[in-house]
Amino acid sequence: DDPDLAPFALGWATVELDRAEQAFADTFGPSAGPAVAAPDDSILGASCRIVALDLPGLPLVVLLEPNTEGRLAATLARHGEGTVAAWLGPAAIGDSIAAGDPAIRIDGDGPFGPQVLLPGSPVTGPHRFLVPAGPGTITP
Repeated sequence: DDPDLAPFALGWATVELDRAEQAFADTFGPSAGPAVAAPDDSILGASCRIVALDLPGLPLVVLLEPNTEGRLAATLARHGEGTVAAWLGPAAIGDSIAAGDPAIRIDGDGPFGPQVLLPGSPVTGPHRFLVPAGPGTITP
C-alpha cells in the first residue's frame, strides 16, 4: 500500500526470449519499445531483456529466461509462462528488510542493479524485489 513501493517493472517468465520479445511487439505494437539486453538476475537465475511500454502504470516489462536450475526454472515448472515477478521502488530498503534476519535475507544483482528479494517469497514465486534506487534510463 506504500506508494513508494509501487511496482515500476513486472517480470514475464518464458522459455524462449526471442519468441516472448516478438509476442510483446505483436501484442503492444507501437506502445512497446525494442527489447534491450539487461544484466542477468542472480537471484532468479535468469537472462533478462527489458521492454519499455508506453502504457499508464506499466513502464517496464522484464522478459526472463532461465539460465540456471534456480528460482525461475522452478517457477516455470510450477506455473508456466506469465507474470512472475515485480520490482518495487524506487525506495530505500525498508526497516523490515534492513532489520530482517540476515540468514533469510537474499541480496543479489538483477536487471536494475542491486536488489533484495522480499522475505516470504516462495521459491516458485511470485517474486518481489526491492531496489534501493530507481532504474536508470534505458536506451536502445
